[in-house]
Amino acid sequence: MSPEKLLKLANVSERGAVLLGSSTAADGPTSRPVRVVTHIHSDHIIGLGESKRKSRFIVATPATLDMLEALGHRIPGPKKRPVGYGEPLDYEGERITLHRARHVFGAAQVLVELEDGFRIAYTGDFKFPGTPVLMDLDVLVLESTYGRPDWVRPFKDYVEMLFTDLVLEALSRGPVHVYAYHGKLQEAMEILRSNGVDAPFIAPGRIYRLTKIAEKHGLSVGEVLEDGTREAEEVKRSAWYVYFNHMATYRRRRLGNATNVILSGWEFREPLRRINGSTWMVALSDHADFEDLLRYVEESRPKLVLTDAFRDGAAEILAGEIERRLGIPAMPRPRL
Repeated sequence: MSPEKLLKLANVSERGAVLLGSSTAADGPTSRPVRVVTHIHSDHIIGLGESKRKSRFIVATPATLDMLEALGHRIPGPKKRPVGYGEPLDYEGERITLHRARHVFGAAQVLVELEDGFRIAYTGDFKFPGTPVLMDLDVLVLESTYGRPDWVRPFKDYVEMLFTDLVLEALSRGPVHVYAYHGKLQEAMEILRSNGVDAPFIAPGRIYRLTKIAEKHGLSVGEVLEDGTREAEEVKRSAWYVYFNHMATYRRRRLGNATNVILSGWEFREPLRRINGSTWMVALSDHADFEDLLRYVEESRPKLVLTDAFRDGAAEILAGEIERRLGIPAMPRPRL
């Protein structure tokens, strides 16, 4: 089948909805009956209020649905459809299945199988390796956040250990404040615990609640104290703890006696970079870099790749590189 005909199976709308088959839209608003939310980040819950009005079902993993509610996005019970990884949902001749994505907790890839045998998929945001590759696809819609050839992290295999070492060394001198976005904060907690950091963890209300939800669904980070409680205040007096902050609070919350650690994916030169005497940037990303995006496509071998040009990234460049290096037809959608 030609790329033009395959485009009838999948596309990305100008409002950011990833269109899969005839019934399903992911991560953006449409009038389609099924809206899938791949994860909780703001560029993937666009138009959720509109979808709650127009779509018949809002589909996501149980963890994502619980976290959306904690973030204030209340979905009416009859429309809420939790779907576990690998659990098929059939709707009007199309089978929708969510598959694990290594990104923030609860993130998913979306596979839609049509009655005539066509298979189309959307990766959502993901990190690789650690995300299962979806195979035998006619069309793959691919995230393109780090879609330029120079957006590569040669240190990605050991940055987690360097992050842990930085935190351990800083704890010998005082508290550590970690700054990141929702989801990555919980990933950071798990990394530190799994690498032997046993200092108390403290988080403000919303981050604390999201962490407890993630724990309910399988995250393993041990005890986390909610800021403002008596236990948390006692720990603060000890000056031996790790405090987890949302990135938006960095400039107003940072404390002079603490080591500040900012987690950012937009750092490619070195794994750790000192910004000033007490602040470090750590190149910890929850996205695949350019090499990993190509590797996913190479292993998947779809007939057509659509690179997501709605969200930040380099969709047009990535599509060109996929065609040039792998010989697989690729194009950005929507057209830039």
